Amino acid sequence: MTRNTTLALTLAPILLLAACTDAAKAPAEAALKAGEAAVATITEEVSKLAPAQVQAAKDALSSAKALAAKQDYKAALAAAGEIPAKVKEAVAFAQAKKEEAAQALAAAQKAFADATAALPGQLTAIKARLASLAKAKKLPKGITKTTLGHAKTSLAALEDGWAKLKARAETDLAGATADAGPLAKKAAELAKQLQMK
Repeated sequence: MTRNTTLALTLAPILLLAACTDAAKAPAEAALKAGEAAVATITEEVSKLAPAQVQAAKDALSSAKALAAKQDYKAALAAAGEIPAKVKEAVAFAQAKKEEAAQALAAAQKAFADATAALPGQLTAIKARLASLAKAKKLPKGITKTTLGHAKTSLAALEDGWAKLKARAETDLAGATADAGPLAKKAAELAKQLQMK
């Protein structure tokens, strides 16, 4: 055999293999890498806020990999091409959820602030009234020393309730807001007992 014949016989299988390789293989592999990179950018926060969308992106990646493993490169290319869009959808959904949660928190904080706006002033006024009555030589009609004793106990309970309410608002704004009404009502009743205007 001549040198050219030997070279031709050696290169023939390689050329035959190259000729039989699917033209969509390289683009499919590139799309798979891009899909994997897109899925890798998904943060834990996005996974928590948009679990269904994240799962759809991961499922699309798994499907594209399975199609590539079966050497169905055209279908793998089509499936992998959808992955970045699915990841963007998950991120957008998570961002919308985050903004929605921020708006809900702001509304809850405003409701709590509105429900408790008068309470610190009421407590200060009650405390001042009790101090004034304690110094008085003669108590007003309808207020006795017993009434003052009960009022001091009630004020201490209200101040404790206010402190607990503020602490609860740190973790449960809705519950704290609901409890603010009864606390304000008790403060108003105590003010009335002390003949405050």
